[in-house]
Amino acid sequence: MTRKDLVFTRSRKGIKDKYDEAMKLLEYSIILVKLFEIKEFNNVIAAQLRLLLCDITKDGDNSLIRKIQPDPKLFPINELSILNEKGHAFIEAEMFNYNKPMIPLTDWLNQVILTMNLQGKKQNITILNFIKFSANKGGGAHVDSDLVEKSFIVDIHSDEYLCDIALGLFRSVGRDFNLNSEKHVAYLISKFKGKASE
Repeated sequence: MTRKDLVFTRSRKGIKDKYDEAMKLLEYSIILVKLFEIKEFNNVIAAQLRLLLCDITKDGDNSLIRKIQPDPKLFPINELSILNEKGHAFIEAEMFNYNKPMIPLTDWLNQVILTMNLQGKKQNITILNFIKFSANKGGGAHVDSDLVEKSFIVDIHSDEYLCDIALGLFRSVGRDFNLNSEKHVAYLISKFKGKASE
């Protein structure tokens, strides 16, 4: 008779280490996208945002942020600006409003950050849509051949939005991206110099 596999529970420290690892991957990926213009790392950003914020499975919410902080709150977005008579709308300049009170994660994920009108049908794209469609259909973890309208819109605009979503997350949880990115770039340069002199 074959025994069942043993199940091991990750410690609180183990979960925190995975959370910090995902945050560090986000930081490095943003550096590679914004500073070095390597857009392919948007796929890494999408996958890490899903892991951190909206990793929903049939067994429930497996998001790392909820394992660290059961009731996370984040800064809300700024208002949408109407772009044209078709009803296209987007957020100008800074995506998040750091002067307003923080809101629960579920409300934060359901905020509309882009509105488009495709052939007479209005599509409201939320933060959750951007993360999930980018991660699940656009290359973060999977690539779909056929894209429904919302997925198509996200696929086209993910370069513009994913980094901003991650930066809003950092600010909301008190993570200093500017300080950390300086350290990361200095580390990369020192490693590069070390390898170049070998």
